Amino acid sequence: MNSLVRTGDRDGVRVRVRGRVRGRATAAVALALGAVLASGVAAGAADLGMILYTTPHGKKATLSQPLPGHCYTLAGSGSTANLSLVGKTAHFYAKPRCAGAPVADLGPGKRRDVRFQSLRLDAD
Repeated sequence: MNSLVRTGDRDGVRVRVRGRVRGRATAAVALALGAVLASGVAAGAADLGMILYTTPHGKKATLSQPLPGHCYTLAGSGSTANLSLVGKTAHFYAKPRCAGAPVADLGPGKRRDVRFQSLRLDAD
């Protein structure tokens, strides 16, 4: 049972007070929940956005939080969108490993049909 028992003298009469410790437990739970939510907000602040694209087989796919400057070797053929939340331009290449010149560049919020084998976002 979550209770607190205090005993003591009060005007010569022994008093026993029983009270619940819920206040402390509730505060501890609230602090823990706040810490978890704050870490989620911090992680969300680092969110870089995503690239939405259509695979060569016609399926919709997503590259979540692509790192700027990193080359991603993945194939796309069709509708492609750059949903960058940090203002990065995505460069799409006809060859794997981001070789050669880009065949398309999509700025943040832009969408168009692109056929590609790899992509890279602007470096910081």
